[in-house]
Amino acid sequence: MSSNVTWMIHGCTYQTKTDQTDESLLDLTRRNGFPVPGAIPAVCGAAGRCGKCRVRIVEGYCGITAADRKYLSGEELDLGYRLACQARVTGDLTVRIVTEETGQMQVRGWSEESEAQCPSSCVIAVDLGSTTLAAVLAAADGTVLKQRTAVNSQSMYGADVISRIQASVNGCAAELRTCIRSDLRWLWEGLCDSVRDDAKDGSFRITKAAVAANTAMLHMLRGYSCGKLGQAPFEPVNLDVECLDFEEVFGGSKPPVQDLSKPADRLEQTDDGDCPVYLLPGMSAFVGADITAGLYSSGFWQTPEQEVSLFLDLGTNGEMAAGNRNGFVSASTAAGPVFEGGGLSCGMPGVSGAISRVTYLYHRLRIQTIGQKKPLGICGTGALEAVAAMRREGLLDKSGLLAPELFESGLVLAQREDGSDIRLTQGDIRNIQMAKAAIRAGIDTLLLRYQEAMRPQRLKVGRVYLAGGFGYYLSPDTAICMGLFPPEWKDNIIICGNTSLKGALAFLTEEDCAGTLEQIRKKNKEVCLAQDEYFQEAYIRQMEFP
Repeated sequence: MSSNVTWMIHGCTYQTKTDQTDESLLDLTRRNGFPVPGAIPAVCGAAGRCGKCRVRIVEGYCGITAADRKYLSGEELDLGYRLACQARVTGDLTVRIVTEETGQMQVRGWSEESEAQCPSSCVIAVDLGSTTLAAVLAAADGTVLKQRTAVNSQSMYGADVISRIQASVNGCAAELRTCIRSDLRWLWEGLCDSVRDDAKDGSFRITKAAVAANTAMLHMLRGYSCGKLGQAPFEPVNLDVECLDFEEVFGGSKPPVQDLSKPADRLEQTDDGDCPVYLLPGMSAFVGADITAGLYSSGFWQTPEQEVSLFLDLGTNGEMAAGNRNGFVSASTAAGPVFEGGGLSCGMPGVSGAISRVTYLYHRLRIQTIGQKKPLGICGTGALEAVAAMRREGLLDKSGLLAPELFESGLVLAQREDGSDIRLTQGDIRNIQMAKAAIRAGIDTLLLRYQEAMRPQRLKVGRVYLAGGFGYYLSPDTAICMGLFPPEWKDNIIICGNTSLKGALAFLTEEDCAGTLEQIRKKNKEVCLAQDEYFQEAYIRQMEFP
């Protein structure tokens, strides 16, 4: 007997059907290629251990599981909330998807959109992140006309790159590729829709596009085998720049549409599907094209040879480089998904409604959300801000232990519109400690190995380029208080925003960029932190807060 499931999201409804008995709601979305990017995240890979895949049963019945009781309050259960990875389809259902706002936020660290009329020819640059995708549509001179973001819908296969590599190897490669192709088409289509009315005569042409991403994301986009990425000696199929046509990148899958009154194939009808799409070059299995692009666009590559700069892109993986234009060492450390909101009981990506600032004023807790919206959860930056605030307030000791009155319940930061609490728990703090320790130990190890490899006359770090959405809201004071950086770096930190996206746009609009990216690749020496004894020792030391 078949069951019909009606999905409600962003004011639209979608119909799916299953003939399988006892199929989970999450598996149903995977099998049908659910048409909204990042709709149902599954940070733990659908193991029922993260509580992120919340949905609300509006009509029909789904039993309450042990995982539901662990991650959802009694009030939430009474309102029909369930975990999609645990909820079984045994009859007809109407399900509301609980999502964060995507597609409308400004790309962090980017200049405002131009008010200029759209020219007849444009380019599109994309940063394909593990958690968040960002894209801009720009004029040929690099002037940004429109920008758009989305949550990476591969999150239903796990929050981090390693989980997705494992999913790919275990038979989900085609599904992962479909996810990211659909996400990219959704971004592309939204950008084109947003400027079509501004274009002269109502028409315009995309002449070329570029995508920067880590090596695993580009492998999944291309359909390459990830088998050797997840095990030593970690050999990528390809790291060189690729120039492909539109269909090779986006495939023939149906683009997810926001306005169902428009034909689903309007993208092919109105946009130039033959424009070249460039995939930028990477440096290794774990230091990818997003870092090559970031080293170019941040200014790191302009560091004189007598000075030393540090570049950090903090996300699910913490990629870093130390050196100058004469040569540098790079590394990647598995910080986990905390910096992008994963691994936190009330975590979410850094989109509108995420708590991004936490302070105490006269012993009273104060918060600030992205976009000044009602709080929906807490992003990675907000979590670090909260920890630093609790340290200053005396509610958290240097070992990471909460004050007795907070140990069981955690710190309540705010309430959502439905009345449920947004908390930071003892378990959250442990995850933050591990992420912080991985980054700081990585920095210390990288600087030591740079000194050994390059033998500079002096090793004083000048500029510290902090890239990525996480760093955009992170204050230097918080970074120092957490022990993420040493105190002497406080005045040297440069917040760069999305350097991967900026590098992708530079590739399209700056004549010497492509050649410089190749020079950057040749000057790199990779450090494998996982096999470095000093890193292991430093990691244990850095678990404590200053």
